[in-house]
Amino acid sequence: MSEKRSYRACLFDMDGLLIDSEEVYTETTNQILARYGKGPLILPVKVQMMGRPGHEAARVVIEWSGIPMTPQQFVDEQQVIRAKYWKNVKLMPGVESLITNLENRNIPIGLATSSNTENFRMKTEYLQHLFRCFGSRIITGDDKRIPEGRGKPYPDIWLQTLNLINEQLQANGLEPVKPEECLAFEDSIPGVKSAKAAGMHVIWVPAEAVLRFAKDEIPELLDEQCEILNSLEAFEFGKYFQS
Repeated sequence: MSEKRSYRACLFDMDGLLIDSEEVYTETTNQILARYGKGPLILPVKVQMMGRPGHEAARVVIEWSGIPMTPQQFVDEQQVIRAKYWKNVKLMPGVESLITNLENRNIPIGLATSSNTENFRMKTEYLQHLFRCFGSRIITGDDKRIPEGRGKPYPDIWLQTLNLINEQLQANGLEPVKPEECLAFEDSIPGVKSAKAAGMHVIWVPAEAVLRFAKDEIPELLDEQCEILNSLEAFEFGKYFQS
């Protein structure tokens, strides 16, 4: 249980957790749907898309809407439309304080995002004061170390991100971090399942709309390996880290 253990590393999802990007995804998806007289995107479909790699999320909306596009066409078109939005994306509440505090405590951090490399670059270009803190400890959804078809909810992306942390620790003669010594921060249901499958303790920070939709899944998701916060502002360091 988190109350009895001191954790050694923190891993983070990005969209909807660190940056307020989910509204951009919804808006640009609706623009594509409208071209075919479809939409708007409904919450149950939106929740299924959240946290998944781009092609998997595209497949969900294409199968629901019946629009005549391939996942690759949908991803390419959405990337073009979104480009003008990213410069206005803001950090979520509590993010800057949390990352700064972890840095000051010398707690290793890593980023496990389903965004592909180009989308990651565009989303974070104007937020480098924060994302530079992750250094090279970043795995994106198109990283070749993630086998095809093994994005979230599979555990691979979390374990590969932890590997990056451990490579740096071992290079400095330090003991590697075990999965059960990691806190994984997530906002999506597939992401929570993914991090739990990796053997990590999950801090789930869902949007209220996701909670309403997922009310039947909550008892299954929340257990001794997963707990819920309404905001990263509510994170209590003393509960997880020694002073």
